[in-house]
Amino acid sequence: MSQHEEQCRHSRSWNKRLFTMNPVSPPTPRLLPVWAGLLLAAFSGVLMACAFIPVDWGGCVWIGFLPLLTALWYGRRREGKKGILAYALYGWMFGVVFYGISFWWVNEVSTLGYIPLMIFYGGLFPGIWALVMGVFFRPDARPLPGARQTVKERRAAWKSWAVGDMLPSASAALGGAALWVCLEWVRGWLIPGFGWNNLGVALYGNPLAQWAEYAGVTALAFLPAVFSVWLWRVCRRAGTMVVREGRRTVPWDFFTLVAVLLIMFVTGVLWTARYSPQSAAATGNGKFTVPVMTVQLNLSQKEKWDAANRGAIYRALLDTTEQGMLDLQNSVLEQAAKNGTEASLNMPAWVIWPESSFPISTFYRDSTGERFPNQDNVNFLSVEEDYVQALRNGICNFILLTGTDDIYLSDEGRVARAYNCLTVFEGDYSTARPHAKAMLVPFGEYIPMRETFPFLEKAFEASAGTAMGMNYTPGASSSPVPVPMRPGSSATVGVIPLVCFEDVVGSWVRRFVRQEPQLMVNVTNDGWFNRSCANEQHWRNAAFRCIELRRSMVRAANTGVSVALAPNGAVIADLRDSSGSPFTRGVMNATLPVGCTEMTLYALFGDWAILACFLLFAALLLRRMNEGKRNAGPVKDGVYRRGATPR
Repeated sequence: MSQHEEQCRHSRSWNKRLFTMNPVSPPTPRLLPVWAGLLLAAFSGVLMACAFIPVDWGGCVWIGFLPLLTALWYGRRREGKKGILAYALYGWMFGVVFYGISFWWVNEVSTLGYIPLMIFYGGLFPGIWALVMGVFFRPDARPLPGARQTVKERRAAWKSWAVGDMLPSASAALGGAALWVCLEWVRGWLIPGFGWNNLGVALYGNPLAQWAEYAGVTALAFLPAVFSVWLWRVCRRAGTMVVREGRRTVPWDFFTLVAVLLIMFVTGVLWTARYSPQSAAATGNGKFTVPVMTVQLNLSQKEKWDAANRGAIYRALLDTTEQGMLDLQNSVLEQAAKNGTEASLNMPAWVIWPESSFPISTFYRDSTGERFPNQDNVNFLSVEEDYVQALRNGICNFILLTGTDDIYLSDEGRVARAYNCLTVFEGDYSTARPHAKAMLVPFGEYIPMRETFPFLEKAFEASAGTAMGMNYTPGASSSPVPVPMRPGSSATVGVIPLVCFEDVVGSWVRRFVRQEPQLMVNVTNDGWFNRSCANEQHWRNAAFRCIELRRSMVRAANTGVSVALAPNGAVIADLRDSSGSPFTRGVMNATLPVGCTEMTLYALFGDWAILACFLLFAALLLRRMNEGKRNAGPVKDGVYRRGATPR
């Protein structure tokens, strides 16, 4: 070898060693101003709110986290207590905006309650999530391949750099999604019913929603959350490579996630068809169906509780039910005449009136359980009176399911107990079978610690403009109510009785599921929220009970959305006026399939997926914390490698 060749060889070797020992550090971006982070977090909250009713752009749930993650992860790491506070503040801003928009309807009940609820409760859990993601799952500033390599060496180095980013990206995405699911569960557990508008609810209408049968709707939030975090990390990786190298590698990790979601999507399409309203699985090969009619009066709370309107409300219940039956008969006859066929009338076997349909409570003696005589409600359903029984005799016989307020009085005339019930009447009041509501609404049906803190009652009265009255007593039964499939039939359907917002609490509803024909019946008022989006949000959240348990549901609302839902969550029928508004008086007729008798995984084990998410998050967090304690390894081929042994 000539002297010149030897010098060149030593020069190349020296340059390579120099590069290997001195990789290029990534450029240090400026620290993101706090005000900019807050704006990004607020924008993220707006995006996420748009995924829900009233905007209902479900696709926003897949990208809603991106601005917030930018606020958390862009620029230099914030250090110390101020850094932790800034990350938590970003999450708090996201939560206040997101839930503040989604739950604006709380204002209809109490502005005094809405403000602290959003400030303290709405921002709490997103604040915790953002703090953890900002402190523990922030992307590492890994050194980048140098510029003095050959093209082949640079490609290999950048490929190695990209592959090295895949595992941390997966860890951040899986850990962040698991943590969000756990926090959503806690949100709904601390205040039962407040867990609605979980991210999984935004998947309604998407075949991925069918996976709620296995994991429950709360765990469905894992899907959009893991997608958002992983997408942000992949975009960061690709952006770094394009800016520094002018090219990028294939993000196989993210493509794998998309492939898994695609498989889940296709499977969901199959399940959607399997549990459709007319399917063999839903109807039991056509043998198990129940025709029902719901009645909606669309009364405001002021009209409903005005004593002067009592007689008019009884009359309206009768007239609306009668007119609905006559209209059904006429439409069937007209259709038969038009088609030249024989009329086949399928009159309602069950008539369902909403929560608190009767304008006054029904009173009982607490010591004996005896019902006091000569009450308006008792007379209304009396066989001797020309009221409900006249409808049964004159048009068609039916079983009545309705909301009732049952109050038990002591011998001194004081209220001993009060229940908000769904009651089944096969005949007059002697046939009443009440089921008491268990999940009571705080500051709606009771005031927590009322006697200990009297100021809570005064605050409620000042905000609501009315006295609270008595505290209701929660029921305890989780047994379905057997109701004949048709009047006088020996074949029964197990009614899962749900009053008011109980239909949004999956962990409660699953306790009623038995391996038999069943139907969820929800009677609700929703008039407290006037003409707000709460009514639409209510049924959308309730629809996931159908998917989780593979049981049909019928909802009878006083004001809001009366709707019939299939075991796949699809709408069979709903009550709306010509403009599409649910705020109307009338009836809804539907034939509901009750042939599904299988026990889903969620019905059997409930929120098992929440525990799985907690364990996954804990494992990834511990791994991440241990990584931070390791000493840095050497640089090989221009790529920083952790845990490697220096030579």
